[in-house]
Order: sequence, then C-alpha cells, then structure tokens
Amino acid sequence: MRLLFCGDIMPGGVLPYQENYIDTALLEWMGTFDFRIGTLECAIGDNLPYDEVKMQGRMNIIYARNKDLFRIKEMGFDVVSLANNHVWDMGEEGLRNTMNQLDELGIRYCGAGMNVEEATRPVVLQKNGVSVAILAYCMYNNPWLGYVEVAGERKPGVAPLDIERVLRDIVKAKKQYDKVVVMPHWGKEYRYAPMPESVAMTKQMIKAGADAVLGGHPHQVQSYIKMRGVPVCFSLGNFLFPDFYMKPPRPIWYPDASVDRSAIPDVEDYPFPVEQAICRVWKPLSRYSRMIEMEVRKSRLMVKSHFSYTTSGNVVTKSDASKNMKKHLWKEAGMIKYGFFKRIVAVVQSLKS
Repeated sequence: MRLLFCGDIMPGGVLPYQENYIDTALLEWMGTFDFRIGTLECAIGDNLPYDEVKMQGRMNIIYARNKDLFRIKEMGFDVVSLANNHVWDMGEEGLRNTMNQLDELGIRYCGAGMNVEEATRPVVLQKNGVSVAILAYCMYNNPWLGYVEVAGERKPGVAPLDIERVLRDIVKAKKQYDKVVVMPHWGKEYRYAPMPESVAMTKQMIKAGADAVLGGHPHQVQSYIKMRGVPVCFSLGNFLFPDFYMKPPRPIWYPDASVDRSAIPDVEDYPFPVEQAICRVWKPLSRYSRMIEMEVRKSRLMVKSHFSYTTSGNVVTKSDASKNMKKHLWKEAGMIKYGFFKRIVAVVQSLKS
C-alpha cells in the first residue's frame, strides 16, 4: 500500500480568483498513490455565523465556501484530518456542514465529531491484506493555538490531544491493525523547532506502538527524524494554504466582482485588529511543505521525504527546500535526536558557519 501524507490544506482564499492552483506534474505524481492524506485546516460553509468565543479573541477566522471544497477532491485526497484550531471557526453548524460536505464528496475524515468517541475514531485504510489506522488530535489550552473546542462525551468538537487517551487509542488500534499513524496538530507557529512537549509526547506515542507521527499547525516545515526507527515529522507545513483576503474585524473574505481586488494591499505579518480590507500573503518559508511517501507492508514501512512549494501566484509545485531551511532543519533534527551534547556541537558549528 502506497500512501502520501501532505500538510495543511485550505482550499479557498485567493484560489477562486485564478485558473490554476496545482502543477500538473505534481497532480499526476500524487495520482500514483493508493491513498492521499492531509489536514483540512478550515471550516467549510456559506453565510454561517462565526463562532462567538473565537470572535472574542485575536485569532483569525479561516473558512472556505462549500463550492471551494472540490479542490480537495480534484487533488485526489481520500482522507483529511479535522483535528485543528480552525475547523470550529463557524461553530457547531460549521463543523456539521464540513463533515456533510466531505461525506457528499466521499472523502473520509478523522479528528473531529459529534462526541469524543466519534472524534477519536480512526480512519482505517486497507489494501492487499495490509491495514493502516490513522488517528488525529489537536493540542488545546495554550496560547499557540488559540481557542479550540474539544469534543466531550456528549458534545461535538475536535479530538483532544490528551496524551493518556492518545496512548490508549494507539494501543487499541495496534491490536486491530498492522500500522498506526498519528497526526497531531500542535506547536508554535513560524518555528523550525518543535515544542519540548511535542517531543516528549512523540516518544510516548512511539513507545505505545505508533508507526509514524506526522504533525501540523506551525505553517512552517519542522524537523523530520527517526526515533527508534519510527519516522517523525513535527510539522509538514502548508501543502495548499493560499494567500487570502481579510476584512474587519478579521475573518477571511471573498470579495465579489464589484470589488477592485488590485487595490487591496498585501500584508505579510498578521495585523490585529484588521482595520481595512487586506490580502494576507505568506512569507517564503511558509510556502514550503514536506510530503511523506510511505510504502506500507505488514513487516515494515519504507519512507521517503519530498518537498512542495506554493509559488507567489499560489500554485503548489513539487520542489526542493531552500539551502537556508535545510540547514536549520538539520540543526534542529540533531538537537532533538542526539540530546544536549549534540545540541552544543550543533550550536558551535552554526557559530562557525
């Protein structure tokens, strides 16, 4: 079974105002896999109210319209994780609509649901006698992700990244399926380095039986390493997360034909509050993404890492990482994998370079 894991996806933004959004060669390459998996990092809905609690804070409101979701299907994604801090941006109605729209397109999902049992239920992929369970969870109660509505016994929301529950789920899935892949949404935005909590939880997940841990949220690629032979990427980055228009106070905005979009200023850094209509433009490092190619056999996993890049014209292409980013990722990987002594060595080497 050949799987392709991609990073965070938001199928709206400026994409409705342009003809192309993905390179033909990349699309054809993605089509060679048996299954494609990513994180849908937005709510889906038309004219739905924004979540009241989220609007009281300072985090932006990320959503795509129902008609924008076709891009997920067109790219061939079979599974998406909904365990993220934006799927609730239109509240419960938005979450329900997101799941309904995915159901209509035949795209499976995990990481959110109408209760915690449903939210933590894995998606199971099967082919040629091999089975893979995909579990997804979202970190919460910290300033780096903002407001996150987690599912409870009788309330909807995202699957909470409660490590004891995660470990139980991994052990249970490992008894039923050949391989278990965990997709956590965690960490600080715009950082090369994962949070220490993420590293510690990853070690626990691997000890419980996880065969791969592939994270998201920081909007930037983070380290790819192997812990005890298990492939780990703390953040795959933005696979398809285009620039997007915003209007006061800060939701994503889809201007109609009466608006002169060329007059809307581009802004790289997130302003708060948003006092005028803007186009939020990603910095170059946030345009890279890591794609994990995984060949699954009962006895082992064979993994390859690839990069994609979303151009300034918001077209995602297969690419290579910049030398600067590779250098930073190498240093961070060494610090995580080899501990304090190797950390000192890496710092000394960076000072000499």
